[in-house]
This record gives sequence, structure tokens and C-alpha cells, in this order.
Amino acid sequence: MLLGAHVSTAGGLPNAVINAQALEADTFQFFCKNQRQWRAPPLTDEQVTAFRAAVTASGMGPLLVHDSYLINLGHRDDAQREKSYVAFLDEYRRCEALGVPGLNFHLGSHLEKAQRDDPDVRAAALDRVADSLRRVLAAEPTGRCRLVLENAAGQGTNLGHRFQELAHVLARVDDPARTGVCIDTQHAWAAGYDWVGVYEGVWREFDAIIGSDRLVALHLNDSRTACGSRIDRHADIGEGMLGEAVFHRLMNDPRLRGLPGFLETPGGPERWRADIQRLRKATDES
Repeated sequence: MLLGAHVSTAGGLPNAVINAQALEADTFQFFCKNQRQWRAPPLTDEQVTAFRAAVTASGMGPLLVHDSYLINLGHRDDAQREKSYVAFLDEYRRCEALGVPGLNFHLGSHLEKAQRDDPDVRAAALDRVADSLRRVLAAEPTGRCRLVLENAAGQGTNLGHRFQELAHVLARVDDPARTGVCIDTQHAWAAGYDWVGVYEGVWREFDAIIGSDRLVALHLNDSRTACGSRIDRHADIGEGMLGEAVFHRLMNDPRLRGLPGFLETPGGPERWRADIQRLRKATDES
């Protein structure tokens, strides 16, 4: 597995490369704009050129952009959903300009708290997500950046915590070449996928429902919360309920060879460099 983390772009996009190099990473994930604001100034030619040159010189990749936390493509309100679509399309176009091959995103929330797990409510929201994704791909018909659906932990009315919900959206977008999936290990655990007890079973279910060919990346996070808790709380590698053994299996799983794996753990850069080295060592010792 190619290892990296979600790094800061403070001071300019090329600083993401510098920050990833400081971790001795193979790749990195980043925000292509302020993730807590709807709008951002357009990228300049100078910014694009500098970023592309830095990435090329580093030899790192494949990269991922993580979309803004504000975006909710499953929103029940038409105006709010359109606002999210416009922001998401802008992020897609930024990825295209920067040469980033994947835009990672959460499916959003349906916001019907009294009907949290109502199948019809959830299906309708998933259809809204799929409709927005089809619009993005139609707006950029020659785009090379893939839309990468991330599984959720299942908090509140969040969508996408079950593999079936990811598959629902993928089937309705129906463009395998331009879509993919990123599995967050903590989110999957919190959603009830037991990496500790039935590791192989989790991957068999993923392959049966989504298809192993759709997996393009992983978020490598341990968990502070129990399996099935539906609570999104990351822990540093080996210090949560998944434990070292699960990450050793992930690092030595031939199905994951060559895929990027990104740390999003609370220890931050001071911890990530050591964890990347430990994960690589786990592979070397296998």
C-alpha cells in the first residue's frame, strides 16, 4: 500500500507537497480550498503551475482531494442542495486543473431526524446524491478526475454507512470509469463491519455488494468507539479498538497492494511520520 496522510496547504498549495515529504510519505490527501467556506478565489495559472511542478518533482501519488465539510448533496431542500452542487462542481474543476485523479467526498445527510433509518427516506436522499453526481459528470464530460465515494460511520442522518448505500449511488450514476470508493477503516468499524472478528468477511461483503474493482483508496484510522456504535471518533494507529493486528493485515493484504492509504488520525504530523514508518515495517516483516 502507498502511504500518506491528509496534509495542510497553509501558505499555498505547493506546501502540501513539502508537508507530505516531511512525513516521508508516498502520497497525500488535501483540501483544494478552505473546507469551511462556500466560496474561494479562482485558482490562478501561477498556483496551478507551481502545484503541478511540485507534485511532479516529488514523484508522489496518486493524490486525493477531500471535499468541503459544508457540501451535502443529499439535502432535502432544493436550494441548499443546489448550493452544494455548485460548490462540489467547483471543487471538481479545481481537481481537474491541478491534475488530481480523485475527489473524495461524503454522501451527506437526509436530515429527517425522526426517520433516521427509514429506508424510503434514505433511498430518496441517495437518489438526490446520484442526480448531483450525474450532473457533475455531464458538466465536465471529458473530466479525468474520479468521484470517490467515502463510507460514513453512520452518525445522525448521515448517508453511506452501509455498502448497500454506496452501491445504490454507484448503480444510479452508472459510470464505473469515473467513480470509485474510498473505505475509511474507522467509519466501517463504527458502522458495524467487524475488522477484528471477521476481516475476510468484510472484504467478501464489499466485493459482493460493490466490487473490489471499485476500491481506489483507504483512510487508515483506528477507532475510539465500539463496532456498530455509529460514532465517528478516530484514534491513532494501534491505540484504538481495531488495534495493530488489523493494520498489519491491511498492509499485507494483496488486494490492497498499490492503493493509496491516508492517515486521518488525531496525532497529526508529529505522529504520522512514525506511523507511516511502522506500517511500512509491518509490510517488510510479513
